[in-house]
Amino acid sequence: MKKSSTLLNLIAVILLAVTVVGVLFFVNPMQVELDDLQAELDEKETTVTELTDQVAELEAMRDELGTSGVSEEKLLLQVPDDVDQSGLITDLSELAEEAGVELHGMSFSMVEGAESGVISVSASFDGDYEDLVSFLETVEDNTRKITVDSISVQLSEESSVAHASFGLLMEAYYQ
Repeated sequence: MKKSSTLLNLIAVILLAVTVVGVLFFVNPMQVELDDLQAELDEKETTVTELTDQVAELEAMRDELGTSGVSEEKLLLQVPDDVDQSGLITDLSELAEEAGVELHGMSFSMVEGAESGVISVSASFDGDYEDLVSFLETVEDNTRKITVDSISVQLSEESSVAHASFGLLMEAYYQ
């Protein structure tokens, strides 16, 4: 009997040792994999938090734009997706006609050193001084974002009527 209880104890110790070794070889590598997955989950949660914060900022900006009366369509009119030189020519031609000035010529060039989105426009017009002021007001009220960088004016008198030839250097914006 003593032999059988010693044998049983020995078998129990061997089974315990096999179980411990099994845990070390099978469960421990799984713990490393579990730790890696936990680290990856933490990283993804951080990314989700950052994206959630960005979404909140964008929604706040959208709400702010909504209350300021500026719509997405209006912003796209002010700063269109591409250069659209033909549209710009049409806009300036219509603005000149509306102001009562005569458009003589226009040239375009890309602005050097600008990140992107700016095209320089040089244009010459004829009219009287009041027409020049009216034209500048129409440019200011135009739906497309155009800034006037410089103006050169030459005044003359034709048949005792004041006449102005003027050149404008402007910048139009696009995305």
